Amino acid sequence: MKICAISPLCSTSESEILEFIRECEHDLVVLPGHARNHPGYRKIAKTLKPGISAFVEDGSGKGNTVPWLVSADRQVRMPSQIFGQKPTTNDIDSLQSAWPERTHNIHGHKVSFALCGEIDAFSKNGKVKGGRQLPYEILINPTHTTRGRWNHLGEKLRNLSVKSVVIHVANNNYDHHDVTTHLRIYVNGSILSRQITGGISWSWCEI
Repeated sequence: MKICAISPLCSTSESEILEFIRECEHDLVVLPGHARNHPGYRKIAKTLKPGISAFVEDGSGKGNTVPWLVSADRQVRMPSQIFGQKPTTNDIDSLQSAWPERTHNIHGHKVSFALCGEIDAFSKNGKVKGGRQLPYEILINPTHTTRGRWNHLGEKLRNLSVKSVVIHVANNNYDHHDVTTHLRIYVNGSILSRQITGGISWSWCEI
């Protein structure tokens, strides 16, 4: 299974994003959390080649967006983001309850989605806070904007990726390609390289 995560500049046009997706040969394409220049889920579904799926968060802004897993012939709505940073015990309980609907079998692999600040349900050591259970084979963290505190978040993602794959992808709100923390794929603790095509940074892995 091949996964491609893409991080557009905030100035990248919707048509450029669609053209990139149209050319993708990967089994799963992952966009960051919702941004104004992202295509809607229906447009993306029409663009995908047969057999390819994509994650996209669609809607009109914060608190009013819906995550979708789409393909050319299927659109699956997932539960919306449950919390941002500093989750309470009740927040993590709610995420645990929603986790089965955030986990999907794609080409024989179980892929789970923790949206934006929901990654903070996990401690720095990779354990779920409060002794809760959020099992995953592949963990994907689509995020709205580039996050800070990478001395903490980077180690967390690295620990989560041990014997696994973790993908963190944010919109490039700095609008230049010198940023390094908007897109990271970790495979068993190691960060994979990223590439640039026009206004899009991207990275991919094969499992």
